[in-house]
Amino acid sequence: MNPIIKDTPEEGGLPGSTQATERKTPFASRIWIPLSIGGGSLGLFVLTLVFGEIHSIHFLAWPALAGVGATLLYFLVQCVARGLERQWKKALFAFLRLAGFGCMAFLTLASVTVLSFIGQSEDHFADNLTIPKGIDIAEPDPMAIGAVEGKAAGGNDELQAAVRAALAVPGGDVAEFTPHMPSLRRAATDHAKAFRDYIEASPDWHVFIEQGNRFAARRWSYGGEPRDTLHGYISEFGGDAGFQTRCLLCLDLKQWSRYSVQHVEDGPKPVVPKLSRGNNLHESRVMIECGGIWVELFEQSGTPERRVTKATVIAVEKEFSEFERDPEAALAGARARSRALAGRLAGTDGHPFRLVAGMQPGIYGVVYSLNPGEPGSVYLKASEVTKGTRLSPDRLEGASKTRMTWSTQSAERFGAKAGFTIYEGDWGKPYAARFEVWFKPDSGKADRKLAERIFKIEGWQR
Repeated sequence: MNPIIKDTPEEGGLPGSTQATERKTPFASRIWIPLSIGGGSLGLFVLTLVFGEIHSIHFLAWPALAGVGATLLYFLVQCVARGLERQWKKALFAFLRLAGFGCMAFLTLASVTVLSFIGQSEDHFADNLTIPKGIDIAEPDPMAIGAVEGKAAGGNDELQAAVRAALAVPGGDVAEFTPHMPSLRRAATDHAKAFRDYIEASPDWHVFIEQGNRFAARRWSYGGEPRDTLHGYISEFGGDAGFQTRCLLCLDLKQWSRYSVQHVEDGPKPVVPKLSRGNNLHESRVMIECGGIWVELFEQSGTPERRVTKATVIAVEKEFSEFERDPEAALAGARARSRALAGRLAGTDGHPFRLVAGMQPGIYGVVYSLNPGEPGSVYLKASEVTKGTRLSPDRLEGASKTRMTWSTQSAERFGAKAGFTIYEGDWGKPYAARFEVWFKPDSGKADRKLAERIFKIEGWQR
């Protein structure tokens, strides 16, 4: 008998087949797909750097970077996989694609970054705009002398005086300080409503809302006038006593941003802040948890000793120890100061709001002299007069929003300030813009317009 012969598949083949299947490759050969994704993402990121502030596309920067990163990761994995498969020629080409795209991405991003610093971008928004004749148009008030760097004569608030006195003494190498503010803790916990009303009424504090959370930045005063600074930071970098600081109350127990902050408990036990370097100075950022409120203290100074932080703790504790003795009297005093500020801010024409020119064209301050009649916040909307184009719609409201003191006496006015930037337009090309003051009540009712005015402005130019 003849033996039964069975078909046996060759390695990699199907039963009954004598032809081996081809080895599968881990990646398709359509290299143009990842190259297109990577190149498009790189181009989109460049556009966000150049035009993001002007055309409100800055939010696309992170997705664009993710696309560039995914492309680099794809080529890296492809290179490794080809090597593991011992496909040396294909691995070499994969490596060349990885290196080539990586170099292109690096050179492109580096070039755009350098050009953004050495050159000024123009958006030509106002090239063909004309200011209509026969309209009532105002101009921003000139910036007060010395307000740019906080060097105006006559700084007279107690916190500023305490910080300057502390910096006048040479600092040491011991960084620890005592984060003890019992009066602030009791004020925020035992007198919560009066405390919030006091913070909103006092010209020394700028109350603002960020991502739905309320914060209060401590202002410094110059010549008796409280000054607003970018994000509440106060800095002087000239000379041996250069520093930067900020005192921020986190009224809703939330951080202002996602930076790293060292949290400590209020109490008599000394703590050692974590130090890093910033602006070639010793830097610390400490969040003191005081029961119903958090206090963030930021300091950059020339020595490890936290002279500014210590002085700020003492000054803030002193302010609220006085508040605690008679909260209603402290609130009445803050309201009186706000009314006096409103009288000065209203100017000779008594208008409900004015603009103040900043350190560069396109950067402005707004001063309010209002009484909304109920608790809430005021903010600005703006549009170009001839075409009605909204100006900086995704940023202006948040930047100009501030809490307003109020009363049921309609004749009373209260003062408040904020700062903002208009990104549409170029330096030296003024145009007319309509600014409107809107009020957002805490009651949840619809926002309502309180005032409007046309100003001659320019846009900020990078």
